[in-house]
This record gives sequence, C-alpha cells and structure tokens, in this order.
Amino acid sequence: MITRSLRLLWQTLSACGRLLRRLLLLLGLIWTVGLYSYYPTGLLLLPACAGLIGLIIALAGTAVIKPIKTEGRLWCCVLISLIFFRLIPGPQPEKWQAPWQHAPVFDIQGNTLTIHNLRDFRYRSEHDFVPVWRTETYDLSAITGADFAECHWDGMEMICHTMISFSFADGKHLVVSAETRLPEGETQSAIGGLYKRYGLIYLFGTEEDIFGLRTNHRHEDLVLIPMRVKPEIARDMLLHFIRLARETEESHTAYNTLSNNCSSGVMSTFRHLAPNMPRYYDLAPIHNGDISKILFRHGALHTRPGESYNDLRKRCYLRYDISPDNPQLYSEALRNIINQ
Repeated sequence: MITRSLRLLWQTLSACGRLLRRLLLLLGLIWTVGLYSYYPTGLLLLPACAGLIGLIIALAGTAVIKPIKTEGRLWCCVLISLIFFRLIPGPQPEKWQAPWQHAPVFDIQGNTLTIHNLRDFRYRSEHDFVPVWRTETYDLSAITGADFAECHWDGMEMICHTMISFSFADGKHLVVSAETRLPEGETQSAIGGLYKRYGLIYLFGTEEDIFGLRTNHRHEDLVLIPMRVKPEIARDMLLHFIRLARETEESHTAYNTLSNNCSSGVMSTFRHLAPNMPRYYDLAPIHNGDISKILFRHGALHTRPGESYNDLRKRCYLRYDISPDNPQLYSEALRNIINQ
C-alpha cells in the first residue's frame, strides 16, 4: 500500500513537472516570436547555432548525448534567442523624445548637491508644454524627509507608477521618477518594453512638473504618502537614486516591463537600506500596486493613531486640478490636502 501510494505521488509530481516545463516552454516560444518580430535579422542566427549544436552532438557521439527530440530543439531555440537578446545593446537613438531628452547630471561637493537638467516643464496640456531644463542646488544636510507616491490610471489597482519626493528644510521638494525613455518616433507599449525598445531614465524634477502633469493634465489618480524615515535615511535614499541614475545613463540601460521598470529602483533603494528584506519582495515591481501596502505593513509610512491602510490612502489621495492658476504653490496645496 505504501509503495503504491509513493508511486502514485511520484507519478503525480512527474506529471506536474512536465506540465510546468511545457508551460514555461510555451511562454518562452511566445516571447521568442515577439523578439524576432522586433529584430527579424536575428533569425539568421538560428540555422547557424542549430548547425553548431548538431556538430557538438556528432563529435560527442550518441552514446554520450542522445538525439535531441522536438521539445529539446524548441528549448535550444529559446536558449539561442535569450543569448541573442542579451547581446542586443541598450537603445542609443539620435534623438530622444522631448520629455526625456536630457538626463540629469550631478555634482556633489560636501553637502551641496547641484543637479543640472532638472526637469521643470510648464504645461498648457499633456502634450502642449514649454520644456524647461534648469540647474538647482540642494543642501543634503537639510533633508527633512521623503514621501512615497504611486500613480494609477485607467482604473488599474495592481499596476501603478511609483516615485519618491524628497523634502528640504528650505521648502524645496525634489521628485525622482524612473521612466520609460522613448526614442523619437516610438510609441510606448508593455510588449515593446520586453524587448529593449526603450531606454530607462531617472528623472529628477519638481513636483509642479512630475506630479502636476499627472494630477492636472492627465487626471490620473495620485497618492502621496509621507514615509517614516529619519533625515539621514532619506539622504541615503537620495544618494542611492543618484548612483542608479548615473549607472543607468553610463550603461545605456534598457527599460524592461517586468525586470527593470519604474519600481525596480525603488525596491533597490529599500534593499540598500534593509539588505535583510525578504527576497520575494524583489518581485514587487511586477505588481507594484502593493508596494505601499508592504511599506504600511512594516511601519514605514506615517499614519495617524488607529488609521487603517485604506484610510491612509483615502487621506493622501490627491484630487485633480491642484492650484492650476498658481503652479508655484502646487507643493503647498497638495500638502494641505494630505495634512487636513
């Protein structure tokens, strides 16, 4: 009886393993089809690599390596495609679209941070704006805290755009927003974001621009929640983002919908501060609508006594059209909302 039960268990596990393997193969083949639809010249590699594999098998002998069956050939195709994908460089177009045309440049002297190419656009509508890139100086010793922002659109709750805003004693606010950097002529899509079609850029800008674009012109749902962090921790967070921004620009890093998106840097910053953070939290950028819930669970958000997570989000929800006639008072107006 025990032997029969063990045999049945083994057969069940084997069947589940085969099903999982074939499901992964199916996903891999779907991804491969998408890859060559964007890079059709890569198809020229498949016959050459298949011939090389056949030569290796012939030299090794069938006694060592059995003939590869159909499923094995398909896995080889996926593997070759992955290698080809890894060799594709990050995008370096002649021209980036206007909102991401310039990457920030940083100069740190002691506690003085100077940011060149700080974005501070003036908007008449989402697509009608005056591009303003300016230089601003910040006192790193005067950081007072940081706020976590998440922006939802089209009613999606599990997916959002995440940002961090840093506050300074002199009233300045600095937003860091990791965004898809679109080459001229490209249109953003989640599928294209899987195949190195876009760059990744860490924008450093004003709240009037980065937040105001979303609340006042796109009419997206933005929640801005104060974080429970000491000033020195907020300073470390900002410096970590600066390092990420420099590395991303120097290496021409490509955006990836799943593995290198707007929230990857945010979670990287949290891991930098808390290296013992559970590893499964590294998957949070895939369903980044839960990041604020994770922060709330670990006491990393400022809450009022007895305030639930839903109450906190309701209080920190920013309405549309904030201070439309006086953009320079935007930051003051939005904080009046979340502190009321």
